Parts: sequence; C-alpha cells; structure tokens
Amino acid sequence: MVSGAGFQEQLNSLLNQSCRIVAPPRTISEDRNLVSSQGRAEMTPHAARRGWPNLPIALCLMFLPIDHARAQGPRPATGRSVSPSAASGTPSSTIVEIKLISSPDGGALHSQQWVKFLEPLDVTVQIQQSTGTEKPGMREREVGALRYVTVVGTLDRAGRASLGGRTFELSDGAKLREWITELKTYGVQGTPEGQPMWGLTKAQFNQFYDNLLKPAEKDARDIPVRQAVSELPIPAQYSVRWTQAANELLKRPGARTRARQDVRGFSAATALAVALNDCGLGFRPNRTPTGGLEISIEPLGECKDQWPVGWPMQQQRLKAAPKFFALTSIELNQVNLTDLLPTITELTDIPILIDYHEIEQKKIDLDKTTVSFKKGQATWSRALKNMVVPKKLSPEIWQDEAGKTFVWLTTNRPGRSGQPPE
Repeated sequence: MVSGAGFQEQLNSLLNQSCRIVAPPRTISEDRNLVSSQGRAEMTPHAARRGWPNLPIALCLMFLPIDHARAQGPRPATGRSVSPSAASGTPSSTIVEIKLISSPDGGALHSQQWVKFLEPLDVTVQIQQSTGTEKPGMREREVGALRYVTVVGTLDRAGRASLGGRTFELSDGAKLREWITELKTYGVQGTPEGQPMWGLTKAQFNQFYDNLLKPAEKDARDIPVRQAVSELPIPAQYSVRWTQAANELLKRPGARTRARQDVRGFSAATALAVALNDCGLGFRPNRTPTGGLEISIEPLGECKDQWPVGWPMQQQRLKAAPKFFALTSIELNQVNLTDLLPTITELTDIPILIDYHEIEQKKIDLDKTTVSFKKGQATWSRALKNMVVPKKLSPEIWQDEAGKTFVWLTTNRPGRSGQPPE
C-alpha cells in the first residue's frame, strides 16, 4: 500500500512514463466474476482535476497495448445520420430478443402466426402466457462486441403486438422490419429521428442538432448559470428564453445558481444540458410564432421531452474508450469518491460528468462517500461500477452530439435506457 506524499510521487511518475508493453495486442474480455449482483448511468473532466490528493490508494498501470490509431474509430458528425449499412460505430453484432406475453383472453391463439412472422427478421422470439412477473419494456446490455436488445411486449386477443410503445399487426411487415433495423443500429433509445422532435420537422431538428456541435471553450465551474449559458457557442439565431418557472426556481432560498462542472471540449448542446442540470434546469428547442426556433430553459421534469445529457454510443466502446476498458491492477481502500473520479479521468482519458441534481434529490452526499476495491486485475469500467452501485449510484456511458465519449454518474433510478459500463 502507498499513502500520503508517496502516492502522489509514484502516481505522477507512472503518468509521465510510457506504458510498458507486456503482451501482444489482443481483445480484452472482462472478468465476469467481478460483476456486482446489485447492478444497473463526469465528475469534472481531467482539466478540472484538483491536484493529486493524499489518498490510501495503490495503482499499478499495466494497460495491455491497444493500437491507438485504430481505437479512435470514426466519430459521427451527428447522432442521427448513420444508416444501418454504415453504422460502423455500433457494436459488431446486435442480437434482438422479443418476448411476447399473450393475454389470458385469447392472445395465445395468434402465437404461432407471430413466431413465423418474426423469425425471418433475424430476431429471437419467445411467446408465453402472462405470469404477472414480466413487465413490458425494453432494455439492452453489452457483452464485449455483442449488444443484446430485449423487448418485452404483449399480444392481445385481436392478434396485435405492442412492442416498445408501438403497436404492430401481422400486416405491418415493412413497418416492423424498419423498427427492428433501427434497434440493431441504435439500440434501445433509438435514433434521434425516431424520438419526439419537439414539434420540429426533421430538417429543423437536423439543423438545430448540427448547429450545437461546436465545443465549449470556457470553464463553467462556479460561474453563475446565466453567465455560463451566455458564454457557450450557441448561434445567435437561437434566442435563449428563461421561462417564468426557471426564473422562480433560481430565486428560491438556497437554490443552486452556479454551474459546477468544467464542460470545455463538449459540444454546445451537452455543455448547456450539464450546466443547467447542475442547477435543476433543462432545455428544449421550441418553435416561435414567427417560425424560428428558441432555446427554452425550464425546471427539470417540467416536460418529459427535455434535451438529454448524451446520446447512445455510435462506435464500439472498446474503441471509444480503450483505457477505460483495459485491464489494470487496482487496489483502493476507503477513498473519497469525489477525489477518485478525476483520478480515473486522468488515467483513462474519459471525462466523468456528475448528475448533481438527481444525486442530491436522493440525499446522497458525494463528498462523504468513500469506496474500496479489493486488489486485483480489473478494468476501470468494471471497478467503477462495482464501487458505486452499492452506494445507489450508476455510471452510464454516452457520447455528446459530436461523438465525444463520457461517463455520466447518476443514481440507479429507473429512467431512460442507460448503458452501464460492462
């Protein structure tokens, strides 16, 4: 074990030296035995690191070599322009599993028809009687280069299948095939084209998305949120409107009014979403009476269609974050989590953003949260998950609108389909 000044000296030495090659290049398969049974989505990026703390932490970097040039992979210009045939950023293979729960009043009569209908679509099909334990919904998980998308739906007595919030009939072959192709390409959350688009046409949405790709250049930490928003590279054509509810929220006694994280390098849209989230706010594009668009800022949760912090990954995570998924020797003993997060960022080149609003709503005090990890070989993705899940936290991995990969540390609350690091 190393502690105190000795830790800082040894860790800085490790960071400054080149990694020694210890094995030929190969694919890393993570040790499944490390998976927590409790499981289920950037602190500040490494630029916000507060300096190496004196921690009882021993880290020995033995990253297996990865071809850095190949690991970068293509970054999509947007999160919505990848076609099924060109989705080189998705996992190399996606397996879609469909489970249909037949209704007790006759849905089973159509089971065989649906099996024959779905099998040619290259999906795994299972139809069963309702037991009351399986609930309709969608989820996904990744194992290495494989992504598993599971859809649990219902089959009614008229032969209609309800899947992922949509209803299909046996005559909807083309419609169902298109939806399954979208699942294989984008996963559970789907392409932004398939999401509610705030009443915008596809052309308007595409233009708005593309116009907010420019990276933020200023550190927003401890800056009044209004100032932080004004300093983001948001095109002048989009006026920013603070709703009455947003203004009232900021005026409440004890309200958070300052951004808390360094968003430099993130696309303007993600930087805006994070800075606002720090203060319990969100945004969405809104059409104006004149036909233009504005950015409407409102309290989180006031509307269900607020702009998300991050989008599904468009490239394999092993390529997008090679150091985050590389095996290394890790040993931690009662380390403060807020001190550890920037250290992980420094070691893996993956920024970690924090869902402060959600975490504080659940009365979790990050400053008082300590974590430990028994000495052994693991990836940082697995270690981080195993350490924070018992604390009712969850690390999700997303990308911003320009393709920048990051970890979003939030609570383990049910919500949008997260992609917890595997």
